[in-house]
Amino acid sequence: MFILKNEIQFDTAHYLSGYEGKCSNIHGHRYRLVVELASETLHESGQERGMVADFSEVKNLLKTIADQYDHKLLIEDNEDGRTVAAQLAQLPNQFAVVMVSYRPTAEEMSRAIYQQIKAAGFPVYGVELFETPVNSCTYREGLPCCQ
Repeated sequence: MFILKNEIQFDTAHYLSGYEGKCSNIHGHRYRLVVELASETLHESGQERGMVADFSEVKNLLKTIADQYDHKLLIEDNEDGRTVAAQLAQLPNQFAVVMVSYRPTAEEMSRAIYQQIKAAGFPVYGVELFETPVNSCTYREGLPCCQ
């Protein structure tokens, strides 16, 4: 099996609705996203002959994904999250708020990013999202241990 890896970093803040503890405050991280693409075979013809995927296309996709999060505040689209977003809208500074359908944890973010890469047609094998230099979550689908 061939496994390609590519990575990108971005800075994002998040608000964890319903969390109690020091991370209940809006706070940010320097995220490191590592994506693995896998294939048993290589392309047999065309521009990508001999490749799993063109690294430049993977890099462009990761840049698009990072731009969705970079220097933005992720808030879950629920009653509490909408209240926080409305309060931020009252402040004089403009906040780039992104409402997401999930609680913006490393686990949920890694799954959302995996699904986005898969929808783009890449043979995604895994997405590892580092929230800190030593804490990460890897999301993969279809592992025998989890069925």
